[in-house]
Amino acid sequence: MNTFLYCGAGELITEQSNAVYRAMCDLEWYKLKSSKARNLILLMIRAKYPLYITAGKIFPLTMATFCNILKSSIGYISFLLTKHG
Repeated sequence: MNTFLYCGAGELITEQSNAVYRAMCDLEWYKLKSSKARNLILLMIRAKYPLYITAGKIFPLTMATFCNILKSSIGYISFLLTKHG
């Protein structure tokens, strides 16, 4: 259950980060004052790479990761049940 919550939160953060980047790219930043445009360009460079929660700085916690963990866990459990039975 905890893994699902962490992966769900990670997915939301990643989606929101991508939405911010897309919104900044859609802005007509070239029509802004130079100081504001410069700040926006710096934010665009940073937002190019989405934010995400990682597990041990190894892999991002997203719903795709949760599905992979779930599939692996079910595979291990079924392997143990067939070996034991």
